Amino acid sequence: MINTCRGWGGAEEQILLLARELRRRGHDVSIIARSGGPVEREFLRKGCPVLPVARTGPGALTAPMKLAARVRRLSPDILHSHRDHDLPLGKLLSLACGAPLLLTQRCMPTSPHAILYGLADRIVTVSEYIARGIRERVPTVAGRLRVIHSGINPSLFSSPDRGFWRGHPEVGDRKPLLGCVGAFYKGQEELVAMMPKLRAEFPRVTLVLIGEDEGRKPSLAGLAETLGVADAVVFAGKVPRERMKDALGGLDLNVSAFRNEGLGLTVLEGLAVGTPFAGYRAGGYAETVRERRDGVLVDGPPEALAEAVAALLRDRESLRAEGGPRLPEEFTLPKMADAYERVYRDMRKEP
Repeated sequence: MINTCRGWGGAEEQILLLARELRRRGHDVSIIARSGGPVEREFLRKGCPVLPVARTGPGALTAPMKLAARVRRLSPDILHSHRDHDLPLGKLLSLACGAPLLLTQRCMPTSPHAILYGLADRIVTVSEYIARGIRERVPTVAGRLRVIHSGINPSLFSSPDRGFWRGHPEVGDRKPLLGCVGAFYKGQEELVAMMPKLRAEFPRVTLVLIGEDEGRKPSLAGLAETLGVADAVVFAGKVPRERMKDALGGLDLNVSAFRNEGLGLTVLEGLAVGTPFAGYRAGGYAETVRERRDGVLVDGPPEALAEAVAALLRDRESLRAEGGPRLPEEFTLPKMADAYERVYRDMRKEP
């Protein structure tokens, strides 16, 4: 596997989850990662072999060729890149060792190029939304492209602590609780802007913003102050991975105003703990949320989303009457790993 990203996020969590499951199934999996970066550290911490590669500094120019020589000696069966920026490196390694190159695209590329995407022998996207966007912009790769939905391990989200937020000094016994997980470029200002309307009907409603984004936090805090809802917007910071089930399980609604989500892992995680979702019928949300069971998706302006959230809060029992939110089996780790194994076998021409 290849991922030389500088940071660590939901995509990297998915890669680690898949790598560990494939290793559990008997595959020999290693990761090519940026030397000294969080991907290298986290994979090593979880016991996965790492091939570090310098991407900056004086050694960055010669590092790919040295890596190619090492990979050639290892003679892998498949090279699996998890970001399109790594396709040139992946192609170099593919040529060096003769293994086919697979790309998994986890977000909508801003400007996919036929030459870049042509480097991959196969392309997997995590949603039909992303696949459709790539086909429209790079039709020449359509025959090499398929969709494998991201999957989570349901056992990691069993028995959540519904009272998780009561221990937070800024939340306490406030209710109802709306929560949004992610970096603060995903429409959080729109969620803050709907709080005056919601508070007029639900005086103790609180919006919990989960994630670290110090660059954008001041503007969101300033907006909340201007609108007079600063006490109703809580910046919870980063929640440890092992407590995410409790953070999501303690919410009344999982909300998002983002319109360009590739799939929405936090939506899946919310469904796994039974928390309904409210957002726009955009991006990959329509592939994960079953309306009237898992929550609501809306079209139209921000006012439509605010009204949909209010309607769900007025009648929170309605979803339970339909069976309640739950994680569909197709979005589980075993299903995802099964699908990748089929792709790997096909790329190696195995039965």
